[in-house]
Amino acid sequence: MFLGLRRLLRVIGFRNARTLGSWLGDLQFWFGWRQRRRLQREIAQVLGRQADDPSVPALLLQAYRVNNGALMEIMAMFDQRQDESTLAARCELDGLEHLRTAMSQGRGAIVLATHMGNASLAMVRLAQSGVPVSLLYRKARMMSDGFFQDGLEQYGIQAILANGGIRAYGQMLAALKQGRVLFLMMDQGLRRAEDGVMQRFLGKDVPMPAGPAQLARVSRSPVLPMVAVAASPVWRFEIQPQLTLGQGTLEADVDLLTRLTEDQVRQHPELWSWHHRRWSKFPMVATSTQSVINRVDT
Repeated sequence: MFLGLRRLLRVIGFRNARTLGSWLGDLQFWFGWRQRRRLQREIAQVLGRQADDPSVPALLLQAYRVNNGALMEIMAMFDQRQDESTLAARCELDGLEHLRTAMSQGRGAIVLATHMGNASLAMVRLAQSGVPVSLLYRKARMMSDGFFQDGLEQYGIQAILANGGIRAYGQMLAALKQGRVLFLMMDQGLRRAEDGVMQRFLGKDVPMPAGPAQLARVSRSPVLPMVAVAASPVWRFEIQPQLTLGQGTLEADVDLLTRLTEDQVRQHPELWSWHHRRWSKFPMVATSTQSVINRVDT
């Protein structure tokens, strides 16, 4: 499948990759009826809506289109280097003043992104502006060896393989000491409970990674959230002011980052990848609709 999509993307080009992904999102939504029905129930519960609320299927369909489109763009831009003007026309990045302020402290910066649209494009845009960027990534099962590594490096981005364990942790610390911007994500949880800190995240008990919080505590580097706020007519991302961490326990910091990420998804649920294999595999925690509504209001 990966090789077939790769060949197709080379034919249609980066400019049409998102359209292809949107079509694939439509197909996945309509033919994956079992997953669709389950996700609709879960999204309704998370957002405090009725199970038959017609806005929920529309929201989920948009999420399929947005994130499948983003995936096709990522494959196209990492497979073959795209020119700067093409990428610049597809992405707006606000809040750079917050990043500059944070980096003036001389300890680099951790940008906490989410699986909402083509966040990789924002990262590439930042690197092309002259900011030294590093990215922690996980090797995808469907992609060829070296695909992400080679794709990131052609844009001048340091690629750090998360599967490297302690070696990856050392590389991240070194990147921050060198004054680099390190992109991390924590919004899909971990596969095994023993590898993370259990948190209630979007209605599910999920082992969330403690790595971003631990890294910030050890390096004393500022952490800034980056959130997707729009997918059309172009991707629009916003880097928010740095967070205050390290005032309490590590678990308290993980909880703060989890709550922040959860709030970002609630604000733009149509942009988040609800169908990602990690979060979607965990069961919903049984709770009443009213308690969910109360938690959202709070």
